[in-house]
Amino acid sequence: MQKTKRKSRISALKALLGILLAIVILAIAQSLAFSISEIFLNAGLPGAICNILAGILYVVLAFLGVDLFCRKYLKISREKMRIPGFRLKPVWVLSAVLMPVLVLLISLAFGGHWEINRFDTATTLAMITGAVAFYGLATGIVEEMIFRGLVMGCLEERFGKKIAVIVPSVLFGALHIIGNRLDFVSTIQLLIAGSIVGILFSLITCTDNSVWNSAIVHGIWNMAIIGGILHIGDGADSSSMFNFVLKNKSFLVSGGDFGIEASVISIFVYLIFCVLAAVYGRGKQKRV
Repeated sequence: MQKTKRKSRISALKALLGILLAIVILAIAQSLAFSISEIFLNAGLPGAICNILAGILYVVLAFLGVDLFCRKYLKISREKMRIPGFRLKPVWVLSAVLMPVLVLLISLAFGGHWEINRFDTATTLAMITGAVAFYGLATGIVEEMIFRGLVMGCLEERFGKKIAVIVPSVLFGALHIIGNRLDFVSTIQLLIAGSIVGILFSLITCTDNSVWNSAIVHGIWNMAIIGGILHIGDGADSSSMFNFVLKNKSFLVSGGDFGIEASVISIFVYLIFCVLAAVYGRGKQKRV
């Protein structure tokens, strides 16, 4: 018996326009969160409090934009875009912690030394709250709602799951080029690493039809690796509290101009968890 092909609910033009609008939602939510929190900072509110406020505003504004986008533009429920009620799977909470730990352990195996920067109490609190509330959890949540929710959802509605997994992942990697001064090799390295970790987040989202699991993995990764608490690279970062300076200065090990997230160390860890996500998802399908 011949299978009936599922009719697409949206046109190619609507899907592509939807992707652009989704990115605009992210940009507007981020700009407003920064602007509002800066008003309070200039009014004398401590930086640590402003960072928490910025994180909350970023998530709330983005969520309202996503909800409006689904209801008015797509006329599809948030659940259809894999943005259901908040719920986490323990396996992905554990994975979220293990990923940065593995990167650090492998980096230690390559050799190097520690350098610690000490800051005053206010600066330290601002760095910690920035890493946890904004650059960590808020950024992870918002980027997953946008890329693994709206962008992947629009593409899947029109082009199918394979395209929906690959395209947002490449786009996710490509957008990280913006604002960074990278040479050609570092750009290619970033595109490869960014695409692979994007595929990882997509696979995690698909296993339970929820962006929240990929959001916790993404958020804790950001918190640990790029938030300013820990820096791993071929040189110390004056704005980070703890620095592990790699003995091996190869761009493959250090990640080149972009940093450790684009290194072969991180790529190796991404691939390990891609396999875990694929096996976990396949096993879940068999149990259903």
